[in-house]
Amino acid sequence: MSAAGIVDDYLGMLLAAPAAAAPPAPPIAPVAKPEPVTAPPPRRAPLPAPPPAVTPPAELRHPVAPATPRAIPAPNAAPGAKISIAPLPRVPGEVSDATQTSPQQRRSADRLARWLRLRCGPQAYAIELLKIREVVLPAPLLSLRGAAPCVLGVMNLRGQVVPVVDLGLQLGAAPVKETLLTRIIVLDDNGDVLGLRVSAVEDVVLIGDAQIEGTHTSRLAPVGDHRIRGIARLGGMVTLLLDSAKLMAIPLFSSD
Repeated sequence: MSAAGIVDDYLGMLLAAPAAAAPPAPPIAPVAKPEPVTAPPPRRAPLPAPPPAVTPPAELRHPVAPATPRAIPAPNAAPGAKISIAPLPRVPGEVSDATQTSPQQRRSADRLARWLRLRCGPQAYAIELLKIREVVLPAPLLSLRGAAPCVLGVMNLRGQVVPVVDLGLQLGAAPVKETLLTRIIVLDDNGDVLGLRVSAVEDVVLIGDAQIEGTHTSRLAPVGDHRIRGIARLGGMVTLLLDSAKLMAIPLFSSD
């Protein structure tokens, strides 16, 4: 047999034999999906319990501030130093400003006002506190040519020129002698200022309308003196109540 026939026979055998089965592929195990991990919610700290309400005792619910004593400056204080006047505790029915109450309310109740008590020599006077700007120690004065006899001069009060009069001479009494208790009361009326030199400043008192005697009914009031608003008896002492507007209306220069 020729070589070509052998090759043909061999090819025929190969074609006639069933194809050998390929080995099966190993099964692929399914991949398990990881379960989602959920983070636990953050823990919140418990809120603190509100403090229990405390009810103050009955005597502390409406405290009343006690009256503060008057502060008297040292004798060696600087001239012109301002003297603070501590306010009195508010009293029911007191009228501190005319705009705070109606005229009908002021007529229906006894009006209480604060007055600054002072002295010129042995006589006691009082001026309503609403017209007083401040009380200062005596300061150097510059005399004025042609001034009235009661005008002592002018002083420099923090850059403002303030004329100063002797209240004793202005009221027709003896002049005020300068001592360690001598003070200057600065009146203020819509920007107009005037200083009154007095022997001493006492304190602030409350005076009601019922306590004031008219100048035409009291024998203790100077007759015809329009600068006296009335008379009050405080602690057994007769106190002349001065009208600050009339005091400031005096002429500072003589007419000669």
